[in-house]
Amino acid sequence: MDEWMSTDRNREHGTRDRVQDSRCRIPDTRLNATAIVSWLWRVRKSQTRNGMDPTESCILHPGFCIFPNMKRRISFAVVVVILVIFSMNLHSSLFAAGAERAKNVIVMIADGCSAEQYTFVRWFKGSDLSFDPYRTGAVKTFISDSIVPDSGGANSAYATGVRTSARFISTGPRPMTLENVPAPPPELQFKPVATILEGARLMGKATGIVSTSAVTHATPAAFVAHTDNRADQERIMTQLVHQRVDVVFGGGKGLLLPKAANGRRADEKDLTQDLREMGYRIVENRRELIGIGKGHVFGMFADRHMDPEIDRPSLHPDQPTLEEMTRKAIEILSRDTDGFFLMVEGSQVDWACQANDPAYLLGELLAFDKAAEAALDFARNDGSTLVLVLSDHNAGGFSIGNYEKGRSLFGVSREAFLAPFREMKKSAARLWRELGDDRSIGSVKKAVRNGWGMEIADEDAEEMLRLTSEYKNKGWPEHSALSRFLCTRYTHVGWSTHGHTGGDVPLHGFGPGKPVGLLEGPDIGKTCARAMGLSLEKLNDRLFVDAGGVFGDANVEVDRSDPLNHFIKIRHGEKVAELQVDKNWLILDGRATRLEGVVVSAEKTGRVYIPRQAVEEIKKVSSKQ
Repeated sequence: MDEWMSTDRNREHGTRDRVQDSRCRIPDTRLNATAIVSWLWRVRKSQTRNGMDPTESCILHPGFCIFPNMKRRISFAVVVVILVIFSMNLHSSLFAAGAERAKNVIVMIADGCSAEQYTFVRWFKGSDLSFDPYRTGAVKTFISDSIVPDSGGANSAYATGVRTSARFISTGPRPMTLENVPAPPPELQFKPVATILEGARLMGKATGIVSTSAVTHATPAAFVAHTDNRADQERIMTQLVHQRVDVVFGGGKGLLLPKAANGRRADEKDLTQDLREMGYRIVENRRELIGIGKGHVFGMFADRHMDPEIDRPSLHPDQPTLEEMTRKAIEILSRDTDGFFLMVEGSQVDWACQANDPAYLLGELLAFDKAAEAALDFARNDGSTLVLVLSDHNAGGFSIGNYEKGRSLFGVSREAFLAPFREMKKSAARLWRELGDDRSIGSVKKAVRNGWGMEIADEDAEEMLRLTSEYKNKGWPEHSALSRFLCTRYTHVGWSTHGHTGGDVPLHGFGPGKPVGLLEGPDIGKTCARAMGLSLEKLNDRLFVDAGGVFGDANVEVDRSDPLNHFIKIRHGEKVAELQVDKNWLILDGRATRLEGVVVSAEKTGRVYIPRQAVEEIKKVSSKQ
């Protein structure tokens, strides 16, 4: 387990009225060059007083001799220099200038993006992106079983400090891994793995997630839920509701409501009732968002995903921008004197790149840039906030330059390069959708002229219709054929795929504990945990205890008679405890206790994981019989 879990040592944290506990914290034992030099000077004086030559003894403690049995003298100054350099190397490249502590942590994720997209949008914007000055390194994006990651596996590594499998959401990996990835120990396989957001909440910090996708989509889900199937959106929403996240902004309202109420829940549960009972305010448009300033808030601005930024102003201007949601989340969360953790995702950069749609990409990444600026503005003024800006993976294989144009880009002016993109007024998906059933050559030419400002030839319109039909037969989005073709023929940018790619992604960091260098994906979670003073190992021990391992498998019964709502019964002595999977309630001895974490059932192994709080409560009540 050790190489899969973080064991960082960090400082103690103050107390707070709401749920928190020092058991998830560990003391700071950082080494420091100044301290080593001071200690070395004292050692030298002591050795000199005792008639010893400092260069003929073991300068550090037994078992760690640097200069054993040296015969010739070395100047003390040289020894000091060597040890200072050595002490600096004791720090992993994860932590620049020591393991500094951050009161707040903000993780900004531009889903499906990399350096080439940043460069493209920088040229279009005409100035640096807000996070450009803070590039500190890069992140390897591969997951345990794939060189090319999906968002579930990649973001789970960021959220938990554990590398896992494709389509998993903060759950231990399956046994089969890439050749260079150690096989996970059996006790970790398919087990829920605690997230840095869960840890922040138990430390007494406020927590929040913001996305332009449904809040149950892979990236936000990785910070708040646990399942081996990212498509299990209903379960993810149930867990999210019962995780007691302070601020949730994005799409996905349909997953809160039963089908009878125009929702999408097959279990016919109305989770908005649960939210209101827990004191949440539910807001559904920009005006309502602007009007709130504190409290627990669920902002549901679309039934499914929010609109692409390029289409939002004309289709649904009442939807807030990513920047507005980010600023409001920070405003609310920063009221907490213990600090906060916030994850913000520019969700649809990924979809723009997979669609090979530069108009869509520009809108999404410029919106993300403004949201990142909001986070950095706060961090610069606050002085105790760590901000990380990165992607979970690249997508689309975007390039400035393409096969069609070859070397003709040499010598092209900035304005000539950007001219086609300045005329694009809507996403390719919207352009194609507005064609309706009239797919004639004339209609296609008119739609492209009105939507993207391009005058295309008849033969190109005919070729586009052929390609869209081919894409349809393959089950691919038809508009992706349109955007890919137009980019290749009428612009100087290109694409290599409609899926993800496996390269490293740039990393930007600002504030205490910012990471430096080339990082592994799980290092992001470990960095955030260490910055907050959080032990992920202790957190996992606290939130996810194998119920069968404690009470015996024969005493743990999973009732799956309702396929959408599983219940757990645990017998201990004469008592029977009842818990519901994906929720945070324990029913025991006629009394309901709200747990500090959710109950998770690992379907692949049949194991049930409950918070240690539930274990202690069951044992305590049973002992009184």
